[in-house]
Amino acid sequence: MQKEILVAVDGSVYSDEALSYLAGLFSKQPDINFHLCSWVTAAASIMPSSADPKDSLLPETSGRDKKGETGKRYLTKAREKLIRYGIDSDRIQTSVEVSGYNIAATIQQKAENDLSDAILVGRRGLNGISEMLMGSVSANLFRKCHSTPLWIIDGEVHSKNFLVPLDGSLHSLMAIDHLAHILSDREDIRIFLFHCSALFGKKVECRPEDFYHKWEKEWCDAHLSGTGCLFEGPLTLLKEAGIPARQIHILPEAADLEEAHGIIREAKREDCGTIVMGRRGSGMAKGLFGGVSARTIKRAQNIALWIIG
Repeated sequence: MQKEILVAVDGSVYSDEALSYLAGLFSKQPDINFHLCSWVTAAASIMPSSADPKDSLLPETSGRDKKGETGKRYLTKAREKLIRYGIDSDRIQTSVEVSGYNIAATIQQKAENDLSDAILVGRRGLNGISEMLMGSVSANLFRKCHSTPLWIIDGEVHSKNFLVPLDGSLHSLMAIDHLAHILSDREDIRIFLFHCSALFGKKVECRPEDFYHKWEKEWCDAHLSGTGCLFEGPLTLLKEAGIPARQIHILPEAADLEEAHGIIREAKREDCGTIVMGRRGSGMAKGLFGGVSARTIKRAQNIALWIIG
């Protein structure tokens, strides 16, 4: 099955780091395709136009045209970079897209219209000042994008190890399902399944019926009963996707006052380049992963985070 990643390209070092992450992880996986996009704002010029164009001292080329040419240059360089890393040109599509001021909303809408498997963006640091300077595109995408998995790349990431925090919920199992879909039949990656509970937190109790609308009843009853939703179900999904059991590791359960802190600590300990997390929908009460995913993103440095709604 062919898969497509929508990649935001803006010519920055952060965008370049995101491309390096993609190339290092997927150069030898031919079923992964890339749609590189650069966005041009459609806002009108702040300078009034002349009543007669012949009287204007301004060049006829519009600001949007200039931005479009710049976007094309960014895309050409990005495409050439992926090809240098061994990705066949047939797997790469490029386009310059027109957007209003809310670029994050436009990116999200395009991903939904194109049925993209994920959106990938590079992040410019993780402090408040950096977010204000960049217009907070990645932050806005995180807040609003719940229908398409969002991959946020922070810094240089080289490791092919993945950490998946699990809490027994539908949302964490959906994160496993996305990972299995993207990395099906891969034997050169390692996946670490990890449960970090808050001190005095509730014990995990699985209800197979909570998963019937996503997976068949027989499968849920067999793999998600008892405490099976914590590790047995995720492990089965990964193996059914062709990922060898020897590449999947279940880590000892840990407890922490702050789950996000425990997740980041474990990712560093196991040299994981990517954390894959599920989260609750925007209209749902914040539970374990409702707030933990946001706090993990704020803490993460030099790591990729896949957030699945």
